[in-house]
Order: sequence, then structure tokens, then C-alpha cells
Amino acid sequence: MTEGRDQNSLARALALKFTGVARQLSLGAAVLVIAAFVAGTVGTSYAKNVLLDTVVVSNYGSAFAGSVETFAAGSGHNAKPEFWIKGTNTLLGISTGAGGDSQSSLNGDIAVGVPLVLLSIGLPNGFVEIYPFGANDNSSFEEIIASPAGAPDLTGLSLPQGVAFEDPFDGLHTLGLDIVAVANYTPPVVQPDLGIPGLGLCAPNKPGFSLGTITEYDKTLLLPGLNDTPPLDNSPVNSGTHNATIGGCDTYLLGPVGLAFDAKGYLSVVDEAGAFVTVYEPGASGNALPIAFIGAAGATAGAFKDPTFVAVKSGASEPPYEFPDDVIYVTDVGDNSIKIFAPFTNCFTAELPFACAGTELGVIQGGSTKLKRPEGIALSADGNLYVVNNNANSLNEYADVGTSGGDIAPTFILPGVIGGKASGMNFPVGVALPAFPPPIE
Repeated sequence: MTEGRDQNSLARALALKFTGVARQLSLGAAVLVIAAFVAGTVGTSYAKNVLLDTVVVSNYGSAFAGSVETFAAGSGHNAKPEFWIKGTNTLLGISTGAGGDSQSSLNGDIAVGVPLVLLSIGLPNGFVEIYPFGANDNSSFEEIIASPAGAPDLTGLSLPQGVAFEDPFDGLHTLGLDIVAVANYTPPVVQPDLGIPGLGLCAPNKPGFSLGTITEYDKTLLLPGLNDTPPLDNSPVNSGTHNATIGGCDTYLLGPVGLAFDAKGYLSVVDEAGAFVTVYEPGASGNALPIAFIGAAGATAGAFKDPTFVAVKSGASEPPYEFPDDVIYVTDVGDNSIKIFAPFTNCFTAELPFACAGTELGVIQGGSTKLKRPEGIALSADGNLYVVNNNANSLNEYADVGTSGGDIAPTFILPGVIGGKASGMNFPVGVALPAFPPPIE
């Protein structure tokens, strides 16, 4: 384990050297657990002591040993993965390893972010791979989003961290579109700026830049193999030199890592370098102000130490602003916790006149939780919460978790013996499952 962690540290140091960012990146923060392509539950009896949903986990691995695993619903302690994507064809072994991942609710496809390529294969800005559900062994990706060295940088990818599929049934796009969003930790962004005094990171008396962008792509328009394609609603930053969907001084992006959509298209983004969460309105693009700003000011100021990933429980719209009654769950590696917030509360106050500051509902923390550097997090439609422990090579399941938090014990842990080898988990980073069931006719 020590050797693997040392290799991870080296990879992260290389990332800092290559990007000039003076803060340690959490490139090893990507384990993804994904729910069953079809209804992947085995009932709600906790006594069965098994995995309640089918999940996909992405492993950062030691350097050159990234992988993606699928664990079937009904798996017991120390279970082997049902599918395990690893090998030279995956390209996960020539890079820093897998970052965050996500699973489409339309067809079960699995997207994986790969932040930094360590070997010279001509993909200098990292890439995003997409696999069909059930891909196994030394499978090649179905599509890859990347800009080759020497070609125009069309994708806008730059140290891609987390990925998230939008709800394909939210009505924001033409029927059949399957949108995947990517959190890019870099580049530093110095333009555009709304020019509103007192707002935005480039406004007077502000630091002078934001860090990172969000890029989005339509999975249904990608071709097999390499896709060097501009992002949807392309709104370039830095005087048009870098493509992006969401980017600019007034976005308040500061090192985005994890991200997740709700059922209406609101996008929650964990800004690790800023230690806060920004939330953007459905269909947001360009230099968009966040509509919620959790942990930065007002009622939730200072809530986070080192947040990484987020899961969203979608709610119905509520007055007075008709925002959805959502709940977000955010992993914080800084104090081994999961923090729970109602994001669309405490809105438009004197301290934060342009956004909601949110309300902290609870914290899952303590010795009983078995959290040890929690990173990727996912929530099933039934309320089962999954989180991977990067330093323990384990996956925690909290059945029907609720919102009050506390020092609660997992209802299931995989593997049952910490450090068990059968699971193959190797510094997991992201966990996900299809989050959006089809609407009831």
C-alpha cells in the first residue's frame, strides 16, 4: 500500500508541475460505484448483509494500474467484481489512472475521467472514456473524448476529474440526447468577467482569476473511437483560446472535482481549491453566476475542509423561489465526513445577494461510519448511499440513509475485511449508478 500511495503522490506532483497550480490536486480521488442498468435491487432487508444495488467503481490505482469495476447487487463481503475493465487496451494503465465516473440512465454506458497522461501517447490534456455496460477485462473504450497533441484543442478538457450524466428525461434537450458533463480542474481563467463591481473573481479587489471549467458533450453524437469535438454550448474563455461550456471569472469555479445533476438539470459542482460547492441553473453556459454557493458565505460559510465529490437527492419545486427541494451529500476528505445540505435555502441575503447559501442538515462522521478518506459518492433512487474509501480500498453502503447524519455504521461494507484482495479495489475514487429512473407514464 505504501508503494502505491507514494506513486500516487508522484503522479499528483507531476500534475502540479505540468499545470503550475500551487495546490495539491486530488487526482487520486476517483472511484465510481454505479447502480444496475435495470432495477438492481435485492429487496430492502438489511439482514441480508449484501450489496443492495449494482454499482461501478473507478480505481485510481498505483501509477499505471487504473481500472473500472462493476459489483452486482446481491454481492456479499469480499465479493469479486462481476466485470473488471483493466489492461493495455483501456489506456488506464498509461495514465494516472481513473478519476471520477458516472453511468447513463438512458442506456447504462459508463463514463470515466482520466486526468493526466504520464506516457507520451499524444493526449496531453487528459481524456474521458465511455464504455458500454458489461465491458470486461482488456476491453477497449467505445468512445474517447480527447484532443491529440499538435491538433487544435477542441474539447476544452484540462485535467478532467469527475464526470456526470444528466437526467435524459428532464426535457432540457431534444428527446434521446444523453449529456455528460466533465469537471476540468484547470486552466486558470482570467476572462470573461461580467464587470459588475463586487462580483466575480476578476472584479476589483478580487484574486484576479477562477480555476477550471465545465465541459459538456452529447453522448449520442459521439463517433466510435477518438472524438476531438467542441463542448456543447461552447463559450470559450481567456479571449477565446480555451473551449468550455461553463467558464469565466463570475462562475466562481475554483478547482472543480466532483459534480452531479438533479432531475431538473441543476448542476452541483465541488470546488476543491475553494472548499465550497457551486450550483448552476439548468442549461447554464458561459460566464454563469452560481445560483447556490454552499460553504463560501452566509449560513454555511466554512463548512468544508477538503471536499471532493457530491451526490444529489432530487426534490419537488418549492416556494418562495420555486427551486427544487434538493438535498446534496458531499464527501470531505479533510475530516473523513459526508456533509448534507439543502442547497436552495437562505437565498439572496445581504451576505450573498446573488445566490443561496444553503442549510447544513447533518454530518455523517465518527468511528462507526468507517469512513477513511471518502471520495466518490452516489445515491440510489431508493435512498441507499454509497461512498468509496480511497485509503481503505473499500465501499460503504448506508441503506435508506436519510438527512440527519450522525455517527452511523454502514449497513454493508465491501470488502468485509479491510484490505481484502478479492474485490480488486485499488485506491478507489468514484462511485455511481444510474440516478434517474424513467418517468412513470
